Amino acid sequence: MKIASFVGQKGGVGKSTLARLLAVAAARQEYKVLLADFDLEQLSCVEWSAVRLRNGIAPDIEARVFNSLKNLRKKVSNLDLVVVDTRGLADELTKEISQESDVVFLPTGTSMDDLRPTLALARKLSKSRKISSKIVLILSKVGRSERLLQTARDIIGEAGFEVLDNVWPERDGFQADLDIGKAGSEAHNPYLREAAAMIEADLLRLAIG
Repeated sequence: MKIASFVGQKGGVGKSTLARLLAVAAARQEYKVLLADFDLEQLSCVEWSAVRLRNGIAPDIEARVFNSLKNLRKKVSNLDLVVVDTRGLADELTKEISQESDVVFLPTGTSMDDLRPTLALARKLSKSRKISSKIVLILSKVGRSERLLQTARDIIGEAGFEVLDNVWPERDGFQADLDIGKAGSEAHNPYLREAAAMIEADLLRLAIG
């Protein structure tokens, strides 16, 4: 069983969105996948999964709430992939989850308000040899400015961290699809489907191999 975790120092950078994206992409490839929601206050992934079920969208994505890795391992078996969505605040549980994960995704926007805390968390996590080689940043909710995008890439590269080639764009259509239980390449708009498919491929490659 592989564990792919999405962690962050703050909310609003697309962490839960990308977790759902990976879960759907894996399920569509017929992997047995679970979306583990560790954000007990927001429960974004659990509520999204319920909406998806009510709207009859296939494949079904099972999402369950957990408050510890011990609880997860006790109750979960016979899966190919567990996608973990942590709460938007780095704590000891974040570190524990990261240590047990096969890949640790850190989504970030291109602004310094997003990059500073994300890189600070990446540096903190990388102090553990169990985590340092697993960290991958994702540029998320990216606008149309190539200059801002390249500047963000340069900053991440100078900090010594890996970043996905493909980005998650900021588009209203993605949010509309999430609101009805869809994710990523299930988008109605063909441009959005294409953009989602590219980052899905990156996530799947790193999460499952």
